[in-house]
Amino acid sequence: MKTNFIFDKTMTSLERSLNLRSMNQKLIVSNIANMDTPRYKAFKMMVDEKLQDAAQGGPRLTMTRTQVGHLNTTGKSLESGRVARVESNDLSLRGDGNTVELDTEMANLAENTLKYNTTTRIISNKFKLLKDVIKGGQ
Repeated sequence: MKTNFIFDKTMTSLERSLNLRSMNQKLIVSNIANMDTPRYKAFKMMVDEKLQDAAQGGPRLTMTRTQVGHLNTTGKSLESGRVARVESNDLSLRGDGNTVELDTEMANLAENTLKYNTTTRIISNKFKLLKDVIKGGQ
């Protein structure tokens, strides 16, 4: 009996969203932790763009295995989002070359947390619906 209809593309997309948001959370926290490190360049993960590309069947990231000890390249290509280094920040008045702006990072952290929590609620509701179907609507 096939169970693919239960865990459709929506659940796969939600799972990927949670994975990317979790990685983005770690990246933002790392930026905040290095706020006082001279010449540290902040990183930004393009989570929303990556999820949109995947939803539209757009370009996928591919890995090339260059060493025997590297991870296997047959995994899903959406597991990591595109990460960009913030080389300069025109609004920064810092003279130490650090591109971390605390206000921007805190706003990014709040937005990412909100989107992560929303995704978990959607998944929870899908499982509640599935549970109701199994119980026969009782």
